Amino acid sequence: MKDNRVPVTILTGFLGAGKTTLLNHLITTNPKIKFAIIENEFGDIGIDNELVVGADSGIFEMSNGCICCTLNGELVQTLVDLVNGEHEFEHLIVETTGIAEPDAVAAAFVAEPAIQSRFRLDATICLVDAHHAEDILEEREEAKRQITFADYIVINKASEVSTEYLAKLEQILRAANSFAAIEHCDYGKVTSDILNLNAYDVHQVEKKLDHAHTHHEHHHDHEHQCDDSCSHGHEKHHEHHHHHHHHSDIVTHSFIIKAPLDVLKFRHWLNVLLMIQGKHLYRVKGIMNFQYQDKKAIVQSVKQMCVFTAGDDWSESDERLTKIVFIGKHLRKDILEKQLKNCLA
Repeated sequence: MKDNRVPVTILTGFLGAGKTTLLNHLITTNPKIKFAIIENEFGDIGIDNELVVGADSGIFEMSNGCICCTLNGELVQTLVDLVNGEHEFEHLIVETTGIAEPDAVAAAFVAEPAIQSRFRLDATICLVDAHHAEDILEEREEAKRQITFADYIVINKASEVSTEYLAKLEQILRAANSFAAIEHCDYGKVTSDILNLNAYDVHQVEKKLDHAHTHHEHHHDHEHQCDDSCSHGHEKHHEHHHHHHHHSDIVTHSFIIKAPLDVLKFRHWLNVLLMIQGKHLYRVKGIMNFQYQDKKAIVQSVKQMCVFTAGDDWSESDERLTKIVFIGKHLRKDILEKQLKNCLA
């Protein structure tokens, strides 16, 4: 079944990271795609400024055929205006300012049924400046959210730092986000097809989770079974890697659970956890083995809610396991484990 919804790319990154340059690069290298661009603040877009102004709706058509609008009020309202307008477009890019939280933007696309029927969230891309990423990640709470929520990270201005430093930076970013692929470039000139990442596709999520788990087990030989039903993935504070730098307080806890879980208990627990711990819980991703369900269930957190999608059927050859990863601050592994056990069927 072909998905005819408009794909959406969320572009985040701190001011000065080069988002506008990246945006220009995407537009010029994809001349056949008609883009709609939502800007958090208008003015520094620097695309072709011969704007044809629409009827006071804050929506402009540019001379290259792309549509651009400023986010004056609610994102949902802006999206409704875009869909109801006369404008034709094939791909939507939402560029958030340096301080906007990407999960709040993503939430509009997964929580609002009217929006969900017209738009498909493809991926969140975070652009970081090779020079400043390390410092910003250490100091700024929003930067941690942007990094951990990204499906793809682009390190810009990469040739301006040494290859050793670049390798170290990648390690820091991977420690904060084991899901995202990382690419480096200069002048925003990405070479991969970042407009078609399909990050929310069930198979992509499965692949990423498997990768995240094997990646962690590979690094942490002390993986041990905690009785019959649950085994530890890994747990890491970054000072293991960098003795002189405490890079960030982000931790990752992953679990593999062999016994099936009760879907209602789990849903209720996760919703409450996100409500209470939402400030500190940046990301949850899992493939769930729920009792009485023939299909794998994929769970992802977006802001303070969880989104469930049905995966493939469990096949005969699959070992039915729950694999789940929590990323955030001040998350205690023992407490999460105990609460997960309370959700067993």
